[in-house]
Amino acid sequence: METIREKRNILCFIISYVINNLASGVLYDTYVNYLQEVQVSIATSFWAFYGYATFISALLLLAVPKIGYKKLLLFCSLGTSFAFFGAIFLQYDWVLYAATLLALTGVQLHFIMLSPFIACYTEHLGLKKINWYTRTYYMGYIGYFIATYLGGAFVVKAFSVVSGITYSAAQEATRYITQLSNAMYADYMMGNEIVLFLFGCISLISLIPVLFIKEKKEDFVTHEFQDKISWKQKIRGISEVLLNRYSRAYLLYWALISFAMGLFTSYYTVYLNRNLHIDKATSSLIVSISYIAIVLFMFFTPKCVKKFGKVGTIFFTVMASIPFMILIGCGNYLGDFVVPVVGGALFIRAGLANLSSPVDSSLSMDVIPKSIRPIYTSLVNFMAGIVSILSGYFTGGYLFLEQSGYQKAYFIAAGLYAVAGIVLYKGLHSFNHKEDQIVKQEESL
Repeated sequence: METIREKRNILCFIISYVINNLASGVLYDTYVNYLQEVQVSIATSFWAFYGYATFISALLLLAVPKIGYKKLLLFCSLGTSFAFFGAIFLQYDWVLYAATLLALTGVQLHFIMLSPFIACYTEHLGLKKINWYTRTYYMGYIGYFIATYLGGAFVVKAFSVVSGITYSAAQEATRYITQLSNAMYADYMMGNEIVLFLFGCISLISLIPVLFIKEKKEDFVTHEFQDKISWKQKIRGISEVLLNRYSRAYLLYWALISFAMGLFTSYYTVYLNRNLHIDKATSSLIVSISYIAIVLFMFFTPKCVKKFGKVGTIFFTVMASIPFMILIGCGNYLGDFVVPVVGGALFIRAGLANLSSPVDSSLSMDVIPKSIRPIYTSLVNFMAGIVSILSGYFTGGYLFLEQSGYQKAYFIAAGLYAVAGIVLYKGLHSFNHKEDQIVKQEESL
């Protein structure tokens, strides 16, 4: 009977996670485009809010040993829903700031809870537990794919209904939003608000599977969150990290990649729609199709690691991404071929980036001794949050002050990717194919 409870809890989590990813897909697509109209300063510095949400989510996760997972999962669903509702009905500046932070915290907390939640119910499964992680990730990406596509299509449909025009006419009108008449622009904005309200309601549905989770105290007080580390141990651990040349190289590499990601990952449809004048529905479709690459390319991860090693795989995917990022940035020169070429470039870039993401997670744990892995994980996340905030301030305070900045972002990011790849290779090339031996040597010092 105990295994039935565990299986039910995981299935309920997966259902809530998929529904929450529907909201996440709309958040990173429709919501960002909506902010471009109602509060551009938030839209252009969106990645900074992502950094703040990362910090808040990490702090909330520390409450698990006290309150469990279930209450935090309820907060994720309610927070995301209320954020959408608040942004629609209470368009004060402070509400929009709070709503953006709340929505990002809701989806980010749900994501970072995935690993510890699945782990606490699959410890007895041995190697088979990876199947639950795989199912959860795949199902989550499916939800993200559906929401990203439907978000754009639903906006156009709602726009057409409100304005009383055909879907194709509304789709064509969204190519040049800045040229819409006042009446048509108001209808377009109402179309966005209808979609945000709809997905706010859908996010509330994720409360239902969470309510069916049957949690026991021993589920969340006996795992790794229970362990307490003194400040003296933390300081000593940080010193060990900074003295380890492999961990320093990885930290610098990840800082560069995190900053670069903040320049474009939240603004795909903004660039496609506003710079390349691809209609809203097609823009969302292009981005949503690129998420299919995430699943397809990850099938090649084990083979690449076996052939190139972990460092070699990451270096290859980072450097191979650069030509496609430049190609996306040159989309305005492609004429009638802009949709297939840019769409294909986005697809391949997304695939390459996610082919190495499992390797990234593994390598970050390999470069340091086991005894300081928890501290190093915290340090990596803390650094990523700081860099995300800096990236957001850079885009909001400088790069995106002009619409052309969304195009320049791809060239800057490509340069940062090149530097990051070189840093990784120079710092860790001797580590490649020798991970286990080097870790053992470090631990024996």
